[in-house]
Amino acid sequence: MNEVRKKQKLFKKIMRVIVIVTAIFMLAYIGVAPAITSVSVVTALNYVSDILVIVSLVLVLLYYSRYSKLELFLNDVEGEIEDCGYYLTAREEKEIADYFSAVEADLKSNGFRFEKDLELSELEFDGRALKTKEFFYLVCVDELDKNDIIAYLDAAVYDVTVGNLRRKGNCVVAFICSSVDENALSLSKAVTAMGRKNQLKFTPALVDVKQGRVYFSGLNPTKCQQMTANFLMKCSVPIDDKYKGQEKLKFQYELEEKMKSFTINDFKNGTFNIH
Repeated sequence: MNEVRKKQKLFKKIMRVIVIVTAIFMLAYIGVAPAITSVSVVTALNYVSDILVIVSLVLVLLYYSRYSKLELFLNDVEGEIEDCGYYLTAREEKEIADYFSAVEADLKSNGFRFEKDLELSELEFDGRALKTKEFFYLVCVDELDKNDIIAYLDAAVYDVTVGNLRRKGNCVVAFICSSVDENALSLSKAVTAMGRKNQLKFTPALVDVKQGRVYFSGLNPTKCQQMTANFLMKCSVPIDDKYKGQEKLKFQYELEEKMKSFTINDFKNGTFNIH
């Protein structure tokens, strides 16, 4: 991954330099053009400006066709690796039902339209909260595994995109549980981005009420991070260091090791899976 990242950053730096040089040259040329009387000088400057514009356009097109989606992918992966393993909740409830009720009360008091005990895609959700472009799905389960997360995330995606016809927004699918299976933790920091310019985002958040831990993608300041911190952890953003666990998760070390063999061709061919 490091080699791929170096190439991407170098290409981006070259592209930016050429574009800036082109812009400066064009502005300077426009300013001095009326004072130039030599036909040969004007012709030469026209050639130079044409070449710079063409090179800039080619570099921009090459970068965004080759690296734009890759850059977003690498940003997400680096976010998963660099994030702390878990966060500590500020809530004191130690039972699933009590924790759910506390979250429900906060969502309602903040203007969310809350519904309880509903079935979506043949799955039972304990709660759903909606407010403009913000969506919150709550699932209470004793033991949480990876398959649960995948199934409920799919149901939430379908409900938001088909049931509510939304193409922009932020959605948190929260699992309030007594224990989290090790394999489920590998999805705790995964972000699913959809739509034009990734304007619709889904993130899971796993609440282990017994240990007082919340597993989610909390490194970068996003709307989903804010929603999780405010309503699941009951804390403000930026998240204070006292709520950050010091340990990293096993899957983060495994992902870092796995990314050492990552290549651009793997990404293009869709043959590289991080989870």
